[in-house]
Amino acid sequence: MAQLKEIDESQYKVDFDILNGYINFSSELLRLSLFAMGGFGALVLIKIKGEEKLSGFLHQPIFFLFSMLFFALCAGAALFHRYFASDSMSWYIAWLRADAAGNKEAAISERKGFHRMLKFSAWALISAEILFGVGVLFFIIAMFRLFYGF
Repeated sequence: MAQLKEIDESQYKVDFDILNGYINFSSELLRLSLFAMGGFGALVLIKIKGEEKLSGFLHQPIFFLFSMLFFALCAGAALFHRYFASDSMSWYIAWLRADAAGNKEAAISERKGFHRMLKFSAWALISAEILFGVGVLFFIIAMFRLFYGF
């Protein structure tokens, strides 16, 4: 087995700072999606209590259900992003170690895994953003239909 060499922190510190920024962004998408889904529970409780303004809420809930679906999918995509982004950095460190040890075959394999995880991470984050936007759009439509009756 090749001797593990010390890797200079400056080689990867900036990459981890960037990773934390992306993970914080996906964490906000996750938090807001879960918050919006909790808002649906509040609307159901208000409806159960007999609020007159929400008379159409449970009679035609299709836009609310679509919104809930997209927020749930957004939460899942945000969790996938967190996994793939974190895993990509483990591949990155393994790539740096293999390269520092002079093991070219392992370095190539680790680099390919790193790029594969980065692609999955990017697609998961883009999907989370789009799903969140669509969820918000359906929620706005549902609220307009609920309060203005169109």
